[in-house]
Amino acid sequence: MLKSKLKVFLIVFNKYKLKKKYFYILVFLFFCFSGKLHILKKPKISIFLPIYNKENYLDSCIQSLQKQTLKNIEIIAVNDYSSDGTLNKLINLAKKDSRIKIVNNDKNRGLLYSRAMGILNSSGDYLMNIDPDDELASDDSLEYLYNIVKKKDFDIISFGAFFKQKNRKVNKCSIGIKRQPKLFKSIFDRKNYIKDYLIWNKLIKREIFIQAYEAFKSNIYNGKWNYFEDDIWNILVNRFAKIKACVKKIIYIYNNNQDSLMANRFSLIEFKNLLYRHEMYKKLFNTKDNEKYLIAEYFFLFNRLKDQLVYLILLNKHNLMKKIAKIFLFFLNNYNLSIEEKNDIYNFLKIINNTNNNKLF
Repeated sequence: MLKSKLKVFLIVFNKYKLKKKYFYILVFLFFCFSGKLHILKKPKISIFLPIYNKENYLDSCIQSLQKQTLKNIEIIAVNDYSSDGTLNKLINLAKKDSRIKIVNNDKNRGLLYSRAMGILNSSGDYLMNIDPDDELASDDSLEYLYNIVKKKDFDIISFGAFFKQKNRKVNKCSIGIKRQPKLFKSIFDRKNYIKDYLIWNKLIKREIFIQAYEAFKSNIYNGKWNYFEDDIWNILVNRFAKIKACVKKIIYIYNNNQDSLMANRFSLIEFKNLLYRHEMYKKLFNTKDNEKYLIAEYFFLFNRLKDQLVYLILLNKHNLMKKIAKIFLFFLNNYNLSIEEKNDIYNFLKIINNTNNNKLF
């Protein structure tokens, strides 16, 4: 519809040989009176959706964005080589709304890569990630957030979410304003585990996201990364941000669908992604001042692996088990641990050692 109207302007322009400035004036007036003026402006917020085989959920997700009272937005749909009708659905939606921009991955590359493509193809002042099976809580959600971030030029604003399946509200940060260095420390709990690990519960200034991408980009092309990359994005954006706000208002509705990534109980990709995550932690926290975070990461990795080690044994993944063993042998020999902690790790290593043809120690 929009394209056909613009074609009329071009015909008129060519027929009557109008000066260029008159043509631009006509186009501008068209956008003003048709309620499409936001198309001519740089978007205030870019919302990017990493999508893989989510044809059945796209309508409700994108409709929640289209209904927003803040009209000057762009919706970046990153199609991660979906094998269902996702792409056709996106094409039809984009025909009706010029704010929808489709980015197609050349193959199925995973969540981390798709999020990065959303960031790189954005042009808004602020960015938000939304998963394609989720939605925004109310029609004024984006306008509410944008009005807050512009008041004090916040780099990040974190907000509340409603977990539909569990019927409960969640807010991962304490309400108020934080500046560095307290800002960075606030994302960890008393045991130095990252507590604010979600990426979709935030509106983030684009330049902060770009800085995070630059620090992270070598890992983005390191195989398929679908799990635990939220943690790294959060650590990086909270490190680069200078001022952050956290509000109580419920902005996001999280739908835990059975076919989502996190609904699957076991995946080899998850194990590999745990190791990617660990390598990134080592790079980020390689100084004495940050050692407490790295130790917490070792225990996070240990607790995730020990309960599911049986899967690796059953699948005879000896090379993967060797990598895991080397990580914890290093941890055992280079950090001050309690006797109980050492015994737990040693027993874990003994199980790996006894299931490998080539003994590790």
